Amino acid sequence: MKNTKNKNSYVLITPAKNEAAFIEKTIISIVNQTILPENWIIVNDGSKDQTEQIVNQYVKKYSFIKLINMPQKDKRDFASKVFAINKGFEFLKNVSYDFYGNLDADVNVPENYYEFVLDKFNQFPKLGVAGGRLYDYYKGSYHKLSYGSDSVAGPIQMFRRSCYEEIGGYTPSKNGLVDAIAEVTARMKGWQTHTFSEIKVHHNRKTGSENRNIFLSTLREGKMDYLFGLHPIFHIGRSIQRIKFYPVFLGSVFRTSSFIFHYIKRTKRPVNEDFMKFLRNEEKQKIKKYIRIF
Repeated sequence: MKNTKNKNSYVLITPAKNEAAFIEKTIISIVNQTILPENWIIVNDGSKDQTEQIVNQYVKKYSFIKLINMPQKDKRDFASKVFAINKGFEFLKNVSYDFYGNLDADVNVPENYYEFVLDKFNQFPKLGVAGGRLYDYYKGSYHKLSYGSDSVAGPIQMFRRSCYEEIGGYTPSKNGLVDAIAEVTARMKGWQTHTFSEIKVHHNRKTGSENRNIFLSTLREGKMDYLFGLHPIFHIGRSIQRIKFYPVFLGSVFRTSSFIFHYIKRTKRPVNEDFMKFLRNEEKQKIKKYIRIF
């Protein structure tokens, strides 16, 4: 393994709540990296399982791993995750680094992952957010997640430090979209965002599967489309795309019903008009590009 005492130094922050079933695999994948982080801050966000004890075993072995324990609380949402990340940054305020990586506690990355991503940042000076391709584990095997090459999966987003600071970090939205808002804001600021599919990352459960059945998931998809600021036409396009997935047809009906409900209710969005205007213009360009292909 290599040291990181160079211009490519990076840090990691991992918010973890009740991740005893997965976090040891994550830790093992990081301590085996060809380039180690300057610091890896694991924020135990009030876990009630063995998360703290498992992490402490490795804190004793590796000086770059630090554990922060936060008090227990009954409810945890996506805003809580951002608050945990910000707690990690408090520890890093006197640490010198060039790149920051968010790393969820239920993923494991190949041993050359961060060396690969750092090399891409060196190749492309305007690259602000980068990562590999995420594969979810369910039904006994890993399945490739479908998302655009200009999107980077939240569990493995890595930022150029100057990009992260320019966008103001993650927005603490309790409903989610934390990673999506960050990458779109980065593009608004002139940065590039990219997933490099040639390097695979294993996510040890299905995205969005925590304590949520499939019908509630489809309702949430519609709500997220609205909160993100998608134009109704673009939402319909996404809803049509999921018709073939379980629950067939009904999933699309539930998704669009949820979108309409929040549209009529005028639920408060975590994004502003400039953000929505930029996002909708991006969607228009994608549609035009798709039409030209055919």
